[in-house]
Amino acid sequence: MGHLTLVAVMAVLFTLFMETEANPFVYNYERLRIGGLVCTCLLVAGGVSVLLYKRCPRKSRRAEDETSTI
Repeated sequence: MGHLTLVAVMAVLFTLFMETEANPFVYNYERLRIGGLVCTCLLVAGGVSVLLYKRCPRKSRRAEDETSTI
């Protein structure tokens, strides 16, 4: 009867530990943090580019065509 009790206890412990592993709401916090940092970097770069869009002068092709001496 001792071996059967040991097997039953091990089966209960095994199912308890497997239940926590199979839980879909356990998050990988390192991966979540890295994804958040990448998203933040993209948003900051987009914001800076929107702020500096009008400040950077662009060369127009018409001005280059009018000054050509061919």
